[in-house]
Order: sequence, then structure tokens, then C-alpha cells
Amino acid sequence: MIRATGFITAGGRSSRMGVDKAWLELAGRAMIEHVIAALAPVSTHLAIIANSPDYERLGFPVYADSNKEIGPLEAVRTALSNTFTDRVMLVGCDLPFVTTDLFKLLLNIAGDHYAAVPIGADGKLEPLCAIYRAEALSVVTELINQGERKMSRLFDRVPTRFVPFDELRLLRGSDVFFENINTPEDYKRANEKMGVDVS
Repeated sequence: MIRATGFITAGGRSSRMGVDKAWLELAGRAMIEHVIAALAPVSTHLAIIANSPDYERLGFPVYADSNKEIGPLEAVRTALSNTFTDRVMLVGCDLPFVTTDLFKLLLNIAGDHYAAVPIGADGKLEPLCAIYRAEALSVVTELINQGERKMSRLFDRVPTRFVPFDELRLLRGSDVFFENINTPEDYKRANEKMGVDVS
């Protein structure tokens, strides 16, 4: 097994949802627990990136962002600053449809690249469902110190493998891997996809 630490980001304000979406129940367990279940089989260690001690109840280390209101770049910095391994798997708590097979594939694709970033069926990059190497930390830190906020600047600076959706398409559940649960409407659809009646 490739040694990798799984980091789940749960530091967002959930402003569109109105409540902390990580704890919303889907098919009998919290949304963040679905992500944990997908990461655990391929993780040497697991940790949470959050600014609330509430997440300690999950039984994993919790790391707070040092720099607030920066976004995904800070999540990458926090993960790489606290990793137990050379590789980290970074995934948002609002992606409950990710699977172990997805992370296995990404880990094996990553190779010597400092980042392996999937591309969704819609053509958008998914930097919060990606693999990063510890060697990228100095560049991430430099970008943040320069006031940069765009993830694309990191990918311009380090060896990056973009993973086209065609390479993921055959995995079971690929059509919903990157469905973010951000609004009450998203939450309703997610429950429906898991066969839960929320009417």
C-alpha cells in the first residue's frame, strides 16, 4: 500500500447551507463519515482540517488553518505542514460520494508529480479531491505569503498531473464523485441518490 495521509477539510462556513454541513446525516451517518469511510482503507493516517474542536469527537487529529479566509491553498498548506507521510490525500467533507477506488487510482497515478488533480465531467478541476506531495509545501507557503489565492498558480509552479474524467469514468459511482453538497437543495438530492425519502 502506498503510504499516504488522508486530510478532510471541514473549515468552511457552510453559509449557503445554514448549518455545519459536515454533520448533516446521509443514509444514517454524518456526511463527513462517508468521506472518512472512503479514505480510511487507503490512508496510513487520517486527520481533519477544521477550526472547531467539535471534530475531535471523530477520534482523529484536528488541525486548524493558520491563515484564515484564504481557501484551498491554505488547506493544502495545513495538510502538508502536518502530514505523517510524503503524500497526502486532500478531500472536502462535502463530497460524500467519493470512493476508496477513486483514491486508489489517484494515488497510483500520482507517481513523482507534486500534485495529481482530477478533472470532473464538467471540465472543472477538483483541487479538494486530489493528491499532494510534501515537496510542494515550500511553493504553497511562498504563494500564500505573496497574497496569492488561486490554486492554478500552484499547478503552474509544481509538477502536476491532471487526471481527465475519462480515466475515472469506469469507476463505480464516477458520475457523482464530485457532487458538492452546499445547499439544502443539494442535500435533498444527495439523500434521494442514497435512497432516503426526505419529502
